[in-house]
Amino acid sequence: MIDVTVQFTRGDFSLDVRFHAGARVLGLFGPSGAGKTTLMHLLAGLFPPDSGTIRLNGDVLFDAARRIHVPAHRRRVGVVFQEHRLFPHLSVEGNLCYARGRAAAREDGDFKTIVDLLELGAFLDRRVTALSGGERQRVALGRVLLSRPRLMLFDEPLASLDQRLKAQILPYLQRVRDASDIPMLYVSHDLSEILQLTDQLLAMDRGALVGQGRYADLVHDARVMSVVHDRGFTNVLTAWVARHEPTDGVSVVRLRQAEDEERLLVIPRCGAAAGERVSLSIQPWEVALAGDTVHPVSIQNQISGTVTRCTLHERRAIVEVDIGALLIVEVSRRSAASMRLAPGSAVVCLIKSHAVRLLGAS
Repeated sequence: MIDVTVQFTRGDFSLDVRFHAGARVLGLFGPSGAGKTTLMHLLAGLFPPDSGTIRLNGDVLFDAARRIHVPAHRRRVGVVFQEHRLFPHLSVEGNLCYARGRAAAREDGDFKTIVDLLELGAFLDRRVTALSGGERQRVALGRVLLSRPRLMLFDEPLASLDQRLKAQILPYLQRVRDASDIPMLYVSHDLSEILQLTDQLLAMDRGALVGQGRYADLVHDARVMSVVHDRGFTNVLTAWVARHEPTDGVSVVRLRQAEDEERLLVIPRCGAAAGERVSLSIQPWEVALAGDTVHPVSIQNQISGTVTRCTLHERRAIVEVDIGALLIVEVSRRSAASMRLAPGSAVVCLIKSHAVRLLGAS
């Protein structure tokens, strides 16, 4: 549980943020210059706010009125930065054990658990300079976990990695999320990263929060949409590989783990094995809506669903459709009106196979 009310000004930039969050994983999203990293530094104790309070699980970390500022080294807040910040002269094991001493760490059962969780056992004797960017980021993550933090802050940890390495690292972050009870605040300008870890978001712009809550709710808020729409507005869906059709260069995935012939999606050929879970991204404007199935048509995917919510914005409509998973669709305001879209409306979602992007397997 974290409670934050902080104000901070440096030069022309001002930050004024208030939020209360109980979600175990919370995403912090916004454009460059929104104040995301500044907020992270305030929470970590790297410098104090000008005024306000910060509480973690009821413990006061900062209170300007009472002149309380717990220093960073006493907060037990672990930070995973975009830069790995590892010691190049030490081995992987040396970096993992640095904060607590090698002997103490090796005798601790947490060491083996974390090494196994992040699959670092084969690298322990290597210098970190011999590792790939993704492997170094796993070492940085392991070092933070071994410090036994009460809160983990992720400051755009994958921003310097290409898409292939991002797809390799995100499953490890999901493992940490699932295997640990440590609350996490994950900062990124890539919404698809955040949505693979949580649907609970803080949306920031120009030093202020413009929205907090479930992603599916926030996209109906015009203030949030002004931040999100041109900066990664997307759906992230979980699916399971049903089969591959190599002759046609496609794979077929299920939107439900159980067999369901009505919830199949054709996507570009992927390398995941049959039965494996994958994460998919579909941009809302890449989905068309129809009142019934359309034949003949070149679009591969026609999936029936039910509208659960429809919000009219100035020129567009944001439509939630239940297709066995929640799909957010953007259509024009005029189209929504002509189709009389409303909760309970039966629709068919038309999705081109090449509009589906594979984010990774887990």
